Amino acid sequence: MRILLICGAGMSTSLLVEKMKKEGEKRGIKDLYINAEAADNLEKIIDDYDVILLGPQIRYKEKYVAELTKEKNKVYRVIPPHIYGMIDGAKTLDLAIEALKNK
Repeated sequence: MRILLICGAGMSTSLLVEKMKKEGEKRGIKDLYINAEAADNLEKIIDDYDVILLGPQIRYKEKYVAELTKEKNKVYRVIPPHIYGMIDGAKTLDLAIEALKNK
């Protein structure tokens, strides 16, 4: 599973990415790749990912993300502010897994 978290500059999500990776290891999830990038790079790299998670601070880009993910047959979700604010790697990983299951 390849998960991309997108935010304004690709930096504010790095802590969340690390927590998600640790949670994935704890759960024994194989072939898990998680990365954070700036929203401006999405069009160039979207094909490399299965799930796109949008940081709540750039929810204003949701329409663009929704259109691009639909065009590319990808799935996306907006990370709820309370999960993002708590830097909850487990719940964010659950969000990505559920998004793929319900694709």
